[in-house]
Amino acid sequence: MYLKISDAAQVKLTPYIENKSVIILDLDDGVGKYSKMGVCSLDTSFRILILDQLQEKTDFGLVLDSDIGAIYIKDYSKRYLDEEMTLEVDPRLQVLKLKSPSGTLDGNVPIVDLRTKQNR
Repeated sequence: MYLKISDAAQVKLTPYIENKSVIILDLDDGVGKYSKMGVCSLDTSFRILILDQLQEKTDFGLVLDSDIGAIYIKDYSKRYLDEEMTLEVDPRLQVLKLKSPSGTLDGNVPIVDLRTKQNR
């Protein structure tokens, strides 16, 4: 499984990559340490979590290859993803969107920075 990250999306993620942060593609389903609550709708909702190297990531046991290196996901969230996924910037709204050859999976993928203040 591979996550293609467009040039524009890479620009948005560059500050986190340069700081050697851990990048997570989180299925926001209310499960795990970093979820406050799940989304109460029929939509599938993802978000990009930014963690320090030392922050716990045991909920995210699967690693996707990508244009920017390793991206962690929850094991079971793989069922929502195709073999080829793309993270790109919506040119009109300037938000990240997650899509596959089948269509758009999530049209608004927020970046949530959970690093400690000293590591930002």
